[in-house]
Amino acid sequence: MEIIKVWNELLESHIDLINIFINKSKLTHKGYVESISNRTGIGFNVFIISSDHYYRENFHSDIIKAFLDPKENHKEGYNYLHLFIELLNKFSTNSIIKKNDFNNSIVARESNYIDILITDRDSKKAIIIENKINNAVDQQRQLPRYVSSIEKEYSIVAIVYLTLNSSKRPDKYDWSDNEIREIDPVLKLIPAYEIETSKPNLYDDWIVPSIMNSNNIDSSFLLRQYGKLIKFLNTNTMDTISLKKFYNSTKEGNNLETAISIRNMLNDLPEYLAIRIEDRYKEKCYPFKKVWRYQKRDTVFEAFEIDDLFFKIDIWCDIDGYIVEFWESSPEYNIYAEYKDKLEILSDFKMKNNEKNIITKHFNMYEEKILLEFIDKFLLELKRIKDHVTT
Repeated sequence: MEIIKVWNELLESHIDLINIFINKSKLTHKGYVESISNRTGIGFNVFIISSDHYYRENFHSDIIKAFLDPKENHKEGYNYLHLFIELLNKFSTNSIIKKNDFNNSIVARESNYIDILITDRDSKKAIIIENKINNAVDQQRQLPRYVSSIEKEYSIVAIVYLTLNSSKRPDKYDWSDNEIREIDPVLKLIPAYEIETSKPNLYDDWIVPSIMNSNNIDSSFLLRQYGKLIKFLNTNTMDTISLKKFYNSTKEGNNLETAISIRNMLNDLPEYLAIRIEDRYKEKCYPFKKVWRYQKRDTVFEAFEIDDLFFKIDIWCDIDGYIVEFWESSPEYNIYAEYKDKLEILSDFKMKNNEKNIITKHFNMYEEKILLEFIDKFLLELKRIKDHVTT
């Protein structure tokens, strides 16, 4: 008895730790769920149709350069470049970048290995754009090297560090103190898109204004398509912010061990749910002949035989809930037509993957009581049909 008492105390202590960890993780969970719910579909998009390189850095640099370059065929002149400068000024903590300083600009790709370099021959000012939309790692002393190659001829008014979201930052571990002091005042950390729209970002503060200010319908169309691509890539990427919070919480005390315990219990939960159903009905499953479990998590009601037909119920258990399948062993038998209208309880069942002999319905995991009431009623209905046929 003493061993049982100690064991129960250990179990209660472990459950207490689990409850504490779950309560502390609720905010992180909320953010993660919101991130998933904001994921979008890309729809019919010209960039994905025409290329499978839309995840790559050069792909995005080519598109952005084409719109920023006044000499490109969009026929909008300096319109897009000036709107981009307005975006940069939203990140300014010191001096404002003047649009007139870039009225004689050259926009180049891979000049001095820089993704996009904007220079003006009259004002001798420059904007460096380092594109990290594909989340690439920084090369050794990448931004300081760019600055060193450009500052001999131009005054650098902005270094744009363009990322998919705001979680990525430049690596400064190999920068000198002087380089940090020189670069930080002009460094603009610009995310491609932010779900929190109050924060400036490329989509809301450059792409959308560029669409609204476009006179060329082709340019407007391409900007809309590119904007959808940016949102798709952003909202369908891993939520590194929530995962970082979760990772940090697992480092506290025994939280990692607790999290692993929760994961293992979740993995075992479907089998437990199936056992609960099996235990309830294994002695009272008539008009079926027996109840057993298949692959641990599927509770099977076996052998309801009537008019040379052989029916089963499978109840597949998962953390997403219960899938109830009522079926007849012959693929040619149209159970959907025969029983969907005959039994009111099956009225909201659906055919499974257009298979005529299987109809199915989903129950939420927290609807066990509703599921059991359904099974009880279903067994009574089938018993009534069987008794009617045999009398």
